[in-house]
Amino acid sequence: MESNSKVIGILGTAKNTGKTTTFNFLLEWSNSEKIKSGLTSIGYDGEDIDNITGLPKPRILIEKGNIIATAEQCLFPFKDRIEIIEKTSVNTALGRVVIGKAKKEGMAILAGPNKGIDLQVIIQKLKQLRVELLLVDGALNRMMPLIHCDALIIATGASRHTDIGLLVDEIESMTRVFNLPIWEKEDIIKEEIRKYKNNILIFQKNGCLKQLSGHSLLGHKTFSNLISIINDPEYDGVYIPGIIQETILKKIADKYYQLFQGKTIIINNPTFLLIGSREINHLKDLIGDLLNKGINIKTLYNLPILAITINPFYPKYNRLGKGSYEMASIDGLQLSEQMTGRITFPVINIREKESSKLLMEVKKFLKTGNK
Repeated sequence: MESNSKVIGILGTAKNTGKTTTFNFLLEWSNSEKIKSGLTSIGYDGEDIDNITGLPKPRILIEKGNIIATAEQCLFPFKDRIEIIEKTSVNTALGRVVIGKAKKEGMAILAGPNKGIDLQVIIQKLKQLRVELLLVDGALNRMMPLIHCDALIIATGASRHTDIGLLVDEIESMTRVFNLPIWEKEDIIKEEIRKYKNNILIFQKNGCLKQLSGHSLLGHKTFSNLISIINDPEYDGVYIPGIIQETILKKIADKYYQLFQGKTIIINNPTFLLIGSREINHLKDLIGDLLNKGINIKTLYNLPILAITINPFYPKYNRLGKGSYEMASIDGLQLSEQMTGRITFPVINIREKESSKLLMEVKKFLKTGNK
């Protein structure tokens, strides 16, 4: 039964982009289908009121039988409706992560693990409880642990950018990064990682490798050291285990592309490239430039995308209203059309009838485990 468990991460690109609405929609559906569901969050979520705008936020509504993994302090207001199953050793700023089972319907506050290794522990424990579908609440500024999910739904909208073109550019870049091809020699590189831990590794055509001692992050100083080592026709590729800055990739594309031509740059996972980028919307063009110059970019782990959910509404600052916020919106039809025209994944406004398309993708994923 454990092997049938599926973990879906829901990544919000900003507050008020519809992440919680998407989360609740899927949880309500899974409950109606009698699918044993679990839920947790990377970090903290679940406020009644947005602490910046003062506007109401949707909360997580759980039903009897749901399995929840959240910080101990978050259970105090709801202790009468949660049966404690286990107090784990995973710690957060709000106490240990506790796993409990809902005894009745009610609201929940999620504050789960904020480290990838801790999320792995919680996922494993929930799978042992035979949870069939685990929903993980995530966000752009705390996305790294999401790589341990099986699939991803990205929730974006006007609260991220009111400029539709910019919003579409960003999602196009994100989808391209999340779907970078897996390196075909994955098993070999995993052995090297275990042996050399977090060092940058330089692969040679004869099967030998060199390590860049003491370095895991590819900053500008480390990049200079790397260039001095790879100026050798016998090298075949380089593995970068940590965050890679967008400026480094641009330097490769503009100045050092001949050194990397016909070679492969292997990153650990897509989130390390997204986190290293100041302007995500430029990544699609940068990756395209590198590929056009004969430089391959691959990843050890990727994260299949099931769908993009969009929200045209956003909190607009009202200067005349004593610094308060009010709800506003961009053109939802235009947003949907432009996004659909450039994104190869299903684009869904979760508040419209098309929300059924999201359920189709999730059902297919639960059945096959593939996008």
